[in-house]
Amino acid sequence: MNNRLKYHLELLNETLSRIEKAAANESGVIDADILQQFRDVIDQLTEHRDSAYDAGQDLFSKIGTHQPQLMPAVDRALLWFFGGECMHFLSDEEITRFQHLDEMAAEAEAEGKEYDYRSAGRSLH
Repeated sequence: MNNRLKYHLELLNETLSRIEKAAANESGVIDADILQQFRDVIDQLTEHRDSAYDAGQDLFSKIGTHQPQLMPAVDRALLWFFGGECMHFLSDEEITRFQHLDEMAAEAEAEGKEYDYRSAGRSLH
């Protein structure tokens, strides 16, 4: 598993954990289907299934349109990672920053260096 995928799986698990905590505190507010979709996306990515990317786009589009109160719990890097419809929830400034991070990651890879996605992600905030 490459560093990029590992990092985004960590973000998915962290986001799921935040949403599960919120669900426990606010019963009935968070759709159980959303929690299951998170688990499904994590499983699909872990198994390296191509369907994971479409499932991730569907999940975050659903959150953005049907349960926008959950968007603050979603790490913005996940929206960039899944792309597609998720891009509508990112500002132009965020897109520019993520593009820059991707360029830095590509440069590091070309030089045979390991890229620290977590540290780079923190630089966005």
